[in-house]
Amino acid sequence: MAAQLAAAATAPAWSVLDYLDFVEQRCRILIKPPLGSGTGMFGEAARAADYHLQVGGRRIRARLALDASLKLGLSSPTAVAIASTCELLHNASLVHDDLQDRDSTRRGVEAVWTSFGADIAICAGDLLLSSAYASLAGVDDPTYLPQMLSLIHARTAAAIQGQSCDLAHRTIQVEDVDTYLRIVACKSGALLSLPLELALLSAGQVQWADKAREAAEAFAIGYQIADDLDDIDSDKTTKVLNIFLLLEQRHFANDDHPDPDADADRSANIRRQCVLLARQHLDLAASAAVSLPGRCGNLLAQLATELNGHL
Repeated sequence: MAAQLAAAATAPAWSVLDYLDFVEQRCRILIKPPLGSGTGMFGEAARAADYHLQVGGRRIRARLALDASLKLGLSSPTAVAIASTCELLHNASLVHDDLQDRDSTRRGVEAVWTSFGADIAICAGDLLLSSAYASLAGVDDPTYLPQMLSLIHARTAAAIQGQSCDLAHRTIQVEDVDTYLRIVACKSGALLSLPLELALLSAGQVQWADKAREAAEAFAIGYQIADDLDDIDSDKTTKVLNIFLLLEQRHFANDDHPDPDADADRSANIRRQCVLLARQHLDLAASAAVSLPGRCGNLLAQLATELNGHL
């Protein structure tokens, strides 16, 4: 793969999508069992992790990392290493989230815990998480490696904090929008800002990290609100944190005499409030992203604009 990356570096026509193939290869190489560990039970966690990666996805975090890294002038190996780190971390969180949420499917196929069992799913998620750190060994300039490792831990810890708060919501009701926004910013925004932050740090542009985080957290909130609006019925059953249901609960909590027509009007108004809030955050995300140096945030701005148009 190193020789192929070296060749790619001299091919100006190569795009982010071309480099995604190298990210896929690197992720799957890193999760393989160590030499000498044999097959069978020793490779079960790796098999489960590989099963999950094969399901695919949009690879948004890898694309953000590749686009930002290449625009900031980082080498191909460093760009691929950063992108693989971000994608492995994200997928580790998905494997664990599916288990915690008891979501039996992921992208139309059985989730890891459904196919391999809960215990192996935990191990597979841990393997993906560990592999994310190993991926950084691929950067060709170790100058900022200590800061990069610290940053990965900080963002992973923030994502864990957000997920913990989300899970706690099932027993302790979240009653205000500000708390909802903070939970989403941690749970989803932390790992979404990491691709941009790692690229900026590696390029010696760490002063832009706060702006990158602002853009990513705003996008994460806008995206989550849009997702909540699509999942209202299923979230009612599972008691998952959902902004529409949160606002609905506040509006209907003291309504002792329900009126179907009035209730429908209020529900429509709540939906409009949610869309407005999502659009505000997506506009903020696009504005912050385009201000980043070297146009390294333009892909995030594009994603925010596209999502805004679908609301």
